[in-house]
Amino acid sequence: MFTSLSVDACTVLEFTGEGFSPNVMWLLHAFPLYTMNGTFYLDAKLWPHRCDETGGGWGDFFASDKEVLDWTPEKEKAGGEVCLRQNFKQVDELLHKLGTGTEELDGMAVNKLWRFKPSVQKVINSTLRELKGLNNPTIAFHVRGGDLSADLQHNKRKPVSPQQYVDRALEAFGKKAKGGVCVILGDDHKAMGETAKLAKAKLGCAIYRRPPYYRKAGHVQSEFSKEPIAKRCAHTVQFLQDIELMTHADYFVGTFHSNLPRIIQTLRFSLLHKDKRTFADASEGKADWYEKVREYFREDAKQRKGRRAVPAAYSASRRRSMLSWEQ
Repeated sequence: MFTSLSVDACTVLEFTGEGFSPNVMWLLHAFPLYTMNGTFYLDAKLWPHRCDETGGGWGDFFASDKEVLDWTPEKEKAGGEVCLRQNFKQVDELLHKLGTGTEELDGMAVNKLWRFKPSVQKVINSTLRELKGLNNPTIAFHVRGGDLSADLQHNKRKPVSPQQYVDRALEAFGKKAKGGVCVILGDDHKAMGETAKLAKAKLGCAIYRRPPYYRKAGHVQSEFSKEPIAKRCAHTVQFLQDIELMTHADYFVGTFHSNLPRIIQTLRFSLLHKDKRTFADASEGKADWYEKVREYFREDAKQRKGRRAVPAAYSASRRRSMLSWEQ
């Protein structure tokens, strides 16, 4: 596979005009693979998250310019090679051909790429000092609305309600998550307010809120892309502050309906080496890494009769197994 790629000796990954999270996810998938093909360029001219109309976007916020070079025709020409150009569909095709998952790739990538420019890091450090000063445990909730809600409705799927976010925290984390501070983040003003109210009542937590998202109706990418560049730059830095709060909080609840929690999961596990039991997906799929283990050892197993009270899932697996219990 990589023998056929190496003839180019450089790769250009093309960002789309879509949001922050989907593009960053494809970058994390692609980087460990295509660096096998020499110089790795990022063509982010369509990406609205930037601070300079002529800049590359990624380099406005991240200090990984030695690993990911902002692409220009002049740079490619100076390299003396015609680079392999790849978009997200072609990255997806390569992943399928290789038969590889993305968890390990993403973990490798964040350890190389998730480093902020000093000016951005300074702002984030101030935010993390605030988090450190809060009473433990801290639970970050990512409450997403805006264009995600419209997309879910179009696909006849229900968005996660404030009640579901809070109930999921109780189900996944239990008493360990009570009595601290709930960090409410996201873009849907109404849903965030309802989540905060429920969390305070059910988890007994104080509420920490960041400055609200500038649109009460939530984030709509097409509208964000029309904003003046200074506003897009400032909001992206604010968004990165939110991401770091979600990454560093003791516990996190989000929904895999959105791409962002998948990035948060990678940052928490691969960069900070946090316990995988501290992350929960509140969508109907409950697809976070540890949920199968939680299901396996549900408390109701303790109520089962017999010499040994074993989880229902384990009992079922015993019945299906070709091996006997004694073996």
